[in-house]
Order: sequence, then C-alpha cells, then structure tokens
Amino acid sequence: RTAAGDGGVIAVLVKDIMNARPVTIRTDQPIGAAARVLARHAVTALPVVDEDGRIVGVVSEADVIARARLTDPVGEAMSRVVALVHPETDVAELREVLTRTAVKSLPVVDAADQVVGVVSRSDLVRVFAHDDEKLEEDVADVLAHARVSGCRVRVRNGIVQLTGLDAPDDPREASVIDAVIDAVVATPGVVAVRRG
Repeated sequence: RTAAGDGGVIAVLVKDIMNARPVTIRTDQPIGAAARVLARHAVTALPVVDEDGRIVGVVSEADVIARARLTDPVGEAMSRVVALVHPETDVAELREVLTRTAVKSLPVVDAADQVVGVVSRSDLVRVFAHDDEKLEEDVADVLAHARVSGCRVRVRNGIVQLTGLDAPDDPREASVIDAVIDAVVATPGVVAVRRG
C-alpha cells in the first residue's frame, strides 16, 4: 500500500493483486516448450528471462502461432517488453498502462529486473467487481476482527472511507493502526482507503 500522509489516500498496489508465482521461460527454450507452458497454465503470454532471471521480453500465443518451426528458440520469436510494472505501482497507474498498451498481462519486476509476478486485466477487473455494500460489510468484518471500534466505514466505487480511525501518539498503537489499514487494503475489491 502507499499512503499520502494523515487523512490521505492509501492505494491498492500491484503486489496486492498480482500472481506472485509467475511462470517464465528462458530465451534458449524452443517455441514448442513455450506452447506447452502457455497451454498448461492457461495464460496468453509468458515473461521471457535471461540466464540470470532478468526480464528480456514476452512470448505470447500470437508469437507461437506465427512461427513455422516449433524448434526455433523463444528468443527469436518473443516481443520486446512493451510495458512492465513494479510491485509498488498503484492500481490507478496499472489501469493506465493496461489501457495505453492494450496488452492483456504485464510482467511485474523488482529493482533488479527480476520477474516477481504477473498482473493481468482480469486481476484488475476483480478489484473493481465487488459490490460497495458487500465491501462495506467485508471491511467492517476486518475491523471487528482487529477489535477496532468507533470507526465508521463507507464505500463508494471501491474507495473505502474510514472515519474515526485516528493515528495515536504511541508508536506501538500506530503500528496496530498500520496493520489494520494493511488488512483493509488487502480486502478483495478495495481500490483505495481514505482516512479522516
């Protein structure tokens, strides 16, 4: 999650919704192997990595179909990375990238360009698919489980407004509030959290 100070917006991040167990393939593998991996995992594209696990491209179903010989290496058929995101990218930026590039999924990489996940349009759609009334109940359950009382919850378009969840002066209590906020942000359907 990312915060914009007291009373600011706390956004859902890519790491909150991505598949953290990405399937990748190396450049030296044959296209036939890529076809089998795509079919086995029911995905439309795979991040292509070098021998050190760094992202170098993407191989898609279209790339496989376009190759006449399934013995060609993946490195010859792959596309260069059109776009990628980081675990700390917020979903608003993810939405812009997916809209701008028209790709169905994106590799998620760390600072060393190591693939740490994959995030797809369907992952983002699931964030927006929850009913606000149901989401209010889910967030209220999270607060009750954390034994937080006196906090009012309102949800509009997936944005959770928490009123009465004040930041205490005691650092130990502040860490408890941070943990509660993390749990609310991780609730499926939450787009962002506002306090105040």
